[in-house]
Amino acid sequence: MENNLTIEEQLILALRRITRAVDIHSNELQRNFGITGPQLTALRVIRRLHPVSAGILARTANISSATLTGIIDRLLMKGFITRTLHAADKRTVVLGTTQAGEELLARAPSLLKNGFCVELGRMSESDRTVLIERLQRVATLMEPDQLAEIQDRVDAGHQPESTTD
Repeated sequence: MENNLTIEEQLILALRRITRAVDIHSNELQRNFGITGPQLTALRVIRRLHPVSAGILARTANISSATLTGIIDRLLMKGFITRTLHAADKRTVVLGTTQAGEELLARAPSLLKNGFCVELGRMSESDRTVLIERLQRVATLMEPDQLAEIQDRVDAGHQPESTTD
């Protein structure tokens, strides 16, 4: 069936499959651990960069400020993180993990499905690197700023850059 689809349709279908798999895993995390994938991502970044400002967390986890506000509120309500004002700059909010957050992280599964992690582990380092590079390239192409830049070049009569690099 995919042979009858345009490249655009094939890409959309592949992206939908990925998005659906991520959503299903996030729902499983919510059911089994009381936390969604984005919340778990934020909690892991907070622990890794502890203490961390909300702005740095948003940039590191690639989460918009508006979305991050909701995530932080839910993590605070669940008792997984702390939010304090920076000692030197009271305008800066500093986030850290609590004991409950650390306990959740100790028992929480991977952000990726186990089967995916197993297959990823079977790949050579170079194959994993290529996979990550390609996914990052797709993500870059999908970002609003990049899409606008490509459209501007097309409108100006230039061909979009090759995606075979």
